[in-house]
Amino acid sequence: MLIVLLFAAFKSGPSRIRTITGIVKEKNSGKPLPNVMVSGLSGKSKAKTNDDGKYAINIDDKESALVFSYIGFVKATIEVREHKVINVSLAAEESLREDVVLSFAEPKALSTSSSRTVLSSSEKVKIRGVAPVSESLAGRVAGIAMSKEKPFKKAPRPVLDEEIKPGRTEPRPQSNLLTAGEWNDVSHWDFWKDLMRNQEWSDKQSYWQFYTANRVGVRLKNKQQQALTGYTVTVLKKGTAVWKAQSNFEGKAELWPAVYSNDRERFTLTVNSADGTLLYNKDFAADVVNVEITLNRTAEKIKNLDVLFMVDATGSMGDEIAYLKSELEDIIGRLNRGNQLNTRTGLVFYRDQGDEYVVRDFGFDGNLMAVKANLSKQFASGGGDFEEAVEEAMESAIYQQQWTTERPSAKLMFMILDAPPHHDQKRIGSLQRSVKEAAAKGITLIPVVASGIDKNTEFLMRFMAMSTNGTYVFLTDDSGIGNSHLKPTTGSFQVEQLNALMNRLIRKYTGLDSNVAGELLSSSDK
Repeated sequence: MLIVLLFAAFKSGPSRIRTITGIVKEKNSGKPLPNVMVSGLSGKSKAKTNDDGKYAINIDDKESALVFSYIGFVKATIEVREHKVINVSLAAEESLREDVVLSFAEPKALSTSSSRTVLSSSEKVKIRGVAPVSESLAGRVAGIAMSKEKPFKKAPRPVLDEEIKPGRTEPRPQSNLLTAGEWNDVSHWDFWKDLMRNQEWSDKQSYWQFYTANRVGVRLKNKQQQALTGYTVTVLKKGTAVWKAQSNFEGKAELWPAVYSNDRERFTLTVNSADGTLLYNKDFAADVVNVEITLNRTAEKIKNLDVLFMVDATGSMGDEIAYLKSELEDIIGRLNRGNQLNTRTGLVFYRDQGDEYVVRDFGFDGNLMAVKANLSKQFASGGGDFEEAVEEAMESAIYQQQWTTERPSAKLMFMILDAPPHHDQKRIGSLQRSVKEAAAKGITLIPVVASGIDKNTEFLMRFMAMSTNGTYVFLTDDSGIGNSHLKPTTGSFQVEQLNALMNRLIRKYTGLDSNVAGELLSSSDK
């Protein structure tokens, strides 16, 4: 019995990390494939191939297989077994060959010999391509009839990085293809509180050092019950300002007295007008959650709109960036149509240290054609590991761009990405300062996450969104475009065309139409 118990304890003991390396090539040409996503079957470990098609991934020794995925090529799932080197040749989807050529080698034998095997779909290797839009939606939604007048558009052949570099003239994908969902944690606060009672999700707070238990929601209105927009609301502790926010189109401001410290103390709320005049000052107990303040002021509609798109341009975005560019060009083209707002648009692209650039920014511009021209020249490349220079892009976007100081205004920052920042204390401190500054300037952060993110990234983005009274947007698999998308830990949400969703949010946060709804494609209960 003792021997059996010892054996069981050995088998269930702590796992160890092993490193697997290799090269991924295109099957027919033998050319290296850069930016291929390599992940463990569980999705916990991820890496990307570099420009030479090489990768290195650290996986738990309990992982049974690696998944190789790249848009336009047949996805392959390869059993790991005891191999330290796995070289893979992916077949293009249009070849209609469901096979993948791979070779296994030990490091010392790489230059001299290797065994080579052709695995077909009838063997243990599971291979699945990306389904077209019509197939990916078939049978998914019970009780919702799909309109024949507005069928889903089938995604065209993917446009690879090499095809969208400056100087190339190949046609780009049309817009209104990508699908997405939205989840607002402030609007679903009880759901969030229940989530934070779960140890697994609550631990994300200490991991990113964003603590959400001490939230104060403030609503400003006048005697006519009209929302007061563009006022500075400050929470102070012992006379020191710890958080500032601007009241939005609904007169709402979210205050976080202990978002970076997780303490609970009495606090003071103040409200100042645009010219700095103190209009309100009152002390509150630590457990106050909602405060409604009535001021003798005239309500004004938003007159100015700044929209900034912060875009991850590393290689891992290669499966979707061409489609995202088409969506953004269409959205940018609509910004001045019929809204009578003083509108400007800005762009910030980023990659990572060691790439062609870390941050490439374009200042705010009211000339939408110039903005679209700058957008069209960008393409995905670089990267090499999972994390990217998110915090440096945020510093550029929030501190260095000349956001409007006119009030009342709406300032929206869409953060389009598929990976988190590098995780260390210095970068966490940078993120904390940037989010705090965004709230003080009245910049609403709206993450738009693509394929490839993990749960840690999801929760960081949700922290940032709620800290600035924003919302969380995520691409879904319903379009059939790109690699698989992470299912969010949320309640029920609607699946919309990404284009319609983002336009809806722009109109909502400018107060033009707070109830406008995007075209419903399906519903999801997660």
